[in-house]
Amino acid sequence: MKKISLACVFALVLAGCSSAPKQQDNYQDASFELCNTEVKVYSVSDDGRVRIVCSDGSKFQLNSQKTLDIMRDINVDYCTGEGLGKFNETSRYYTFQCKSGALININK
Repeated sequence: MKKISLACVFALVLAGCSSAPKQQDNYQDASFELCNTEVKVYSVSDDGRVRIVCSDGSKFQLNSQKTLDIMRDINVDYCTGEGLGKFNETSRYYTFQCKSGALININK
């Protein structure tokens, strides 16, 4: 009887832990990449916007998964993974500042 109970508990634990990552989990993981330091505030509003405040004062607001992917690419390609200090998206440009201080504008 105990063997069956332990097997059931083990199966339930595995089922609960094996769920696919949610979009929120992806945002949370990315927030550590973008801050390249500790995350002070991480929140998701009812409209789906994600707000991140890094412990060094850097702030980001993400409107979509696409914006998140672009920010990650910019961090790697232009800031060599050191993190972003600022980021702004307009209809034609991305303006961002690497933690090193370099301020860059690129066309979309």
